Amino acid sequence: MNTSMTNDYVRMAQALHREGLNPEQITLQLKEKGASENLLQEALHQFQQWKLLRKRNTGFACCGIGVVLLIVGCIITILMYGTGGDIRLAMYGLTTIGVVFTVKGLIDIIGW
Repeated sequence: MNTSMTNDYVRMAQALHREGLNPEQITLQLKEKGASENLLQEALHQFQQWKLLRKRNTGFACCGIGVVLLIVGCIITILMYGTGGDIRLAMYGLTTIGVVFTVKGLIDIIGW
């Protein structure tokens, strides 16, 4: 199988995806460009792997942000509690935002 042709079709699929086309439309466009069935399947498989990798990278970033927010919220809550300050914003606000980011990141990592 010609790897350079497969890579060309993967790049075309990525460009079509950036334009907002769904997978069925991308398949039709690649068929119109003259892709054989084997080449088309290989290109679509590599395209799906690329999308999954991008989504996982976003998931790791979201998890990192969420964990940092949870840690900062915990530290601020401990410091504010020790000084007698109001801990509600740090305890509930930062914790809620941190949990949302972490769960969103985990969903992206799992691939749902």
